[in-house]
Amino acid sequence: MKLDINHVTSGNTSIDINFEVKGAFNPSTFPNVGRIIFRQQDNDCLIMDSFASVSNMLEGTVQLPGTEAPIFEGLPYIRMVDRAGVYRATSLTLPHRIASGYLLKNKSAMLNGQKFGDGIKAEIIANGLHKTVLKYCPMSLLHGVWFSQLEGGNYKISKSITGSLLAVDVKEAIVGGVSMDGVWKSAETLDLSDFADNPKKASEVGVGMIPHSTTRYVCDRVVGSFQIGDLQIESYPIPPEGKRLLKALAVYEMLTFIETVPMHRTDCNLQVTDVEINKPLKVGEQEVTQSIEAKAAVEQALQDCQKLGILGSVQEVSVTLKEKTEKTDTTSKGKPVKNQSLAASEKSEEAE
Repeated sequence: MKLDINHVTSGNTSIDINFEVKGAFNPSTFPNVGRIIFRQQDNDCLIMDSFASVSNMLEGTVQLPGTEAPIFEGLPYIRMVDRAGVYRATSLTLPHRIASGYLLKNKSAMLNGQKFGDGIKAEIIANGLHKTVLKYCPMSLLHGVWFSQLEGGNYKISKSITGSLLAVDVKEAIVGGVSMDGVWKSAETLDLSDFADNPKKASEVGVGMIPHSTTRYVCDRVVGSFQIGDLQIESYPIPPEGKRLLKALAVYEMLTFIETVPMHRTDCNLQVTDVEINKPLKVGEQEVTQSIEAKAAVEQALQDCQKLGILGSVQEVSVTLKEKTEKTDTTSKGKPVKNQSLAASEKSEEAE
C-alpha cells in the first residue's frame, strides 16, 4: 500500500530562510571538535550557527538595546545584583537562564524568604514546573531550562523554538594583516624591560608591528531552518493565556529576526532572499505577518496573563561574588607555601 502524504501537514511551524551572503565569516566552533564541515547533496556544508547560538540571537530580539530590561513592560524575569546592589545579569542573559548556578547555589540568593534553590523547588512541587517557570521567567519556559542543580526530580523543559544556520558550498578564506606601530620606528630597538620582566619579543607586550592571520569562510548561500513547537506549547499544563503569551513571543522573535538580520560574525552580512513557512504564523486565531503585529500580540497576552494572576513581577536577587583569596601555610622552613589542597583544586579547575 502506498501512503498518500500530500495532505499531511506538521502540527509545528517550520520556517526555512535563504540568505545571500556578503563577506567572510567565522563559524561556530565546538570544544574538542572545532568547526563542523560535512558533505550534503554534493556540497561542502558548514554549521555557521548552532542551535544554541541561534537561540541566543532570538532571545536578543526581546532585549531592549543598551539596557538590561526586555522591551516588553510587565514581562517577568530575575534581576541579579551583587551585595553592593550593582547589576550583574538577569535570567534573560545568564547561562541556563533561571536555572543558573548563580541563583540556585549561591548561599546569599533568596526567593520568598528561602534560599533561591529551596524556594523555587517548593513552588515547583506545589504548583508544577511549567507554571512556576512561567510565573518567574516566561522566556526560560520558551527557550528551555534544566534545573540540574536541584535534587529529587528531573526538572527539565525543552526549547519551544529552535533554529540553525547552515552555510552551503563553503570555501576557506585565509585573511591576514598587520597591526602597525606608529609610536616606535622599530620594536627591535625598543627596550622591552620597561614593559615586563624578560619578555622574549615585542608582541608579548603588545607593541611593534604585529602580523596576524586567521581562517574565515565564504559560501554560496546560507540556509536557516527554524521551528516553533506549537504542539509542545499546547501540551503545557498552563492556562490558555500563558500558551498564547509563549506563542506570541516565539512569533515576535522569528519575525524580528527575519526583518532585522544584523551584521553577522565579523565582516559577514546576511540578506534574506526567500522565506518558506509551512503554515501561517498565528497567535490564537490572529494571523501575524509583521513584527509590529507580533509585538502588539505579546503586549495583549501579557495583559491577559496579569489579569489572571499567573505572572509574577521582576524579582531582584542579591548574590555574593568575591575574589578568591589564596590560602598559605608556613610548613616549609617558615616560608609561605600555597596550601596543597588548594593547589590541587586549582589544577583540577584548569584541566576542566
